[in-house]
Amino acid sequence: MDNTLEIIAAAIGIAYLVLQYKANVWMWVCSLVMSAMYVVINFNHGLYANFVLQIIFSVMAVVGLLAWLGIVRQHTPPPITSMPRRMIVPLVAATLLLTVAIVAILRLLGEGSMPYFDGLTMAINLTGTYMLIRKYYQEWICWMIVDPLMCVMYAMMGMWPSAVLYAIYSIVVVFGYINWKKQSVSHDIDSNTR
Repeated sequence: MDNTLEIIAAAIGIAYLVLQYKANVWMWVCSLVMSAMYVVINFNHGLYANFVLQIIFSVMAVVGLLAWLGIVRQHTPPPITSMPRRMIVPLVAATLLLTVAIVAILRLLGEGSMPYFDGLTMAINLTGTYMLIRKYYQEWICWMIVDPLMCVMYAMMGMWPSAVLYAIYSIVVVFGYINWKKQSVSHDIDSNTR
């Protein structure tokens, strides 16, 4: 199978990661283009949860762009902040429930590729993207968990450009976390009560 589209999407994914590391608003444009490509790629490989996830990512890229430009909810771009501690348990619980629901739907629909990997990675990606839109530096923790899983999933599917992309992501996310934490308005997780 020709993997030209996957190679291009992976290259855009590297640009996205560099821009995300720098907290540059243009990351959302890269996210939109990359997500559109991965809609096709994941569908063609039978990864239906990640296919739907990429559609959601496309929408979230537009929302993220508008939020970071200060068009949504406020007139100035939001700063990088620390996630309120009170959100930890609800986000973890929502991610677990979402994983169970997605896996159940995939199994019901007969996804044969990798319903458990597909469902789990979709749920963690959604949580991380929600946190990214809010500009919580802890969003990088989601990527620390999900990127190695995505790397393994894509490698098991023989999708090598994507596996390499997520292997790179798995390393860079640690530096992203450190960088964003340094840039955050508050280093105290309890001080942000939004």
